[in-house]
Amino acid sequence: MPKRLSLAIWLILIAFFSCEDTEIENNIRVLVHGNVVDQNAQPIAGASIRVYADANAVGADRVLLGEGVSDATGNFSVTSLFGPNDLFLVDVSLNDQFSTYRYQTNTEEFTPFNLTFNLETVELNELATFTYNIIRESGENNTLQYRFTYFDSNCIEVFEEGVLDQSQSFCNSLRFTGSNLNNLSPNAENRSFIVPIQSQVEFTHSINEGEEVSEIITINSADYAFEFSY
Repeated sequence: MPKRLSLAIWLILIAFFSCEDTEIENNIRVLVHGNVVDQNAQPIAGASIRVYADANAVGADRVLLGEGVSDATGNFSVTSLFGPNDLFLVDVSLNDQFSTYRYQTNTEEFTPFNLTFNLETVELNELATFTYNIIRESGENNTLQYRFTYFDSNCIEVFEEGVLDQSQSFCNSLRFTGSNLNNLSPNAENRSFIVPIQSQVEFTHSINEGEEVSEIITINSADYAFEFSY
């Protein structure tokens, strides 16, 4: 394809997808409120609450509409600007030691009752680093197939017209990681992933393509070390 024609098509695509701007209604305010707790239902103070709008189009900006923090009892109340956009987002977070939460909806055709978004109870889970070492000690030519099954630490809940849409939401989703160990790569050393503390990890392995064996590991510390040899 000639370069000039390619450039013309690219410019047309940019113009087409960049025509939508993030909208803010300066005369409309909404209230976002709720309560933040940890995995033990204990209140979390000082959690950050940020409210955004996004037209979800190339060239459109994500705009910070309002922000606040939770109080000593975990409660928060944020007055925010509002606008009809494809994405209305509320992000709740604390620090790197805790999971994050996102409330997401579409406000192009939806305005909440009494201009209030009630997030009710938001749970942020304390996180743990799961580090594992798998070492071959049985000699050459022995192989190991392994995988870890665990829960994703973060949560995104998508609402349509104020109703939770499970099909688009991602909370407590299962994740997998693993590998095949052989003569070319007999060990898996100092590998890690992040999981919620007090959650469970399933370790499944098969030696020399034999029967699979599984064990359940309960994560009871912020730095969990797992050792396995074959």
